[in-house]
Amino acid sequence: MSPFASDGSDTADQEYSRPRPRRRREGITIRDVADTAGVSIGTVSRVLNDRNWVSPATREKVMAAVRATGFTANARARALVMQRTNSVALVLGAAPTALFEDPNYAVILQEASRELAAADRSLVFLTAADAAERDRVAAFLRAGHVDGVLFVSPAETGQDPLLDLLESRALPVVVCGNPFAEPREFALVRSDDAPGCEALGRHFRDQGYQRTAVIAAYPETLCPQQRIEAFTRGLGRDLVHLEPAARYSQADGHAAMAALLDAGREIDSVFATSDLLAAGAIEAIRTRGLGVPADLAVAGFDDSAIARRTAPELTTVHQPVAAVAQTMVREVLQAIDGAEATTRVLPTELVVRDSA
Repeated sequence: MSPFASDGSDTADQEYSRPRPRRRREGITIRDVADTAGVSIGTVSRVLNDRNWVSPATREKVMAAVRATGFTANARARALVMQRTNSVALVLGAAPTALFEDPNYAVILQEASRELAAADRSLVFLTAADAAERDRVAAFLRAGHVDGVLFVSPAETGQDPLLDLLESRALPVVVCGNPFAEPREFALVRSDDAPGCEALGRHFRDQGYQRTAVIAAYPETLCPQQRIEAFTRGLGRDLVHLEPAARYSQADGHAAMAALLDAGREIDSVFATSDLLAAGAIEAIRTRGLGVPADLAVAGFDDSAIARRTAPELTTVHQPVAAVAQTMVREVLQAIDGAEATTRVLPTELVVRDSA
């Protein structure tokens, strides 16, 4: 039996016959509060964690004892009472090098860590890029080392056994984006890509671009398909060509753009489904002695830090990555506290700069 569990001899609001004297300790503990208030440790726990089944009189007595003892209901005390770790895992379904390649991942890690710290929680960062790493992550989660999970994946993961494990457990999970080919029982926090991409398509049309190609990583998956469809709606005409890229990386954007140029595609504009791909495309165009946007206009998606480092600066669709990370944390903490995490959708918008 847990040292804080009730032995059945008292109810939630039952008081002891008389307050027990406080013992001398180096630090004030929840037991000191219980002794001062003359109630059980379980009752103090319920008050501190804002549970409803405590009478107003007992609640006031406990809070008076908290003030009298100077007790601080910190994360460690709550963890001891509720058997929580006060840690949340951020699981990245990619190699650790992705943090240095894609600025979005770095923003998610930074903002999630900051938001958890504000709630007096710790972040545990885990990567699950291959089968061996997924097995280690699964074992870590089974062992109960965290209270919840933030899951981030670069593309649709299909029947990932790690996701099967997460879906089968009571552990709260919130997922970034919508990386699933089929619906799953997870709360999602994602951006609504359609408005921003449609606005970008209209911008291309208004600028007079007539022959537009798209560079897309994982073009067979849901997220890039939705971006391309919305962009094409705004454009109001068919694309000249869709060039696939192996990954969301600058090198793959460069390779895809080089393939377009080598194939002799008669194009005057390119929409790349991420800023990294767009930055690589600009490099490839300039390597051939061509100008952006004089010879070829280029636009991306994300409005990441790289969008201001390209020359010229990148026209793109702003995705609220920081707000996504913050919202993920709030939803998972809400679920840890017993409420239901819900799917949240955040808006995107067009940012016009010099590349298109």
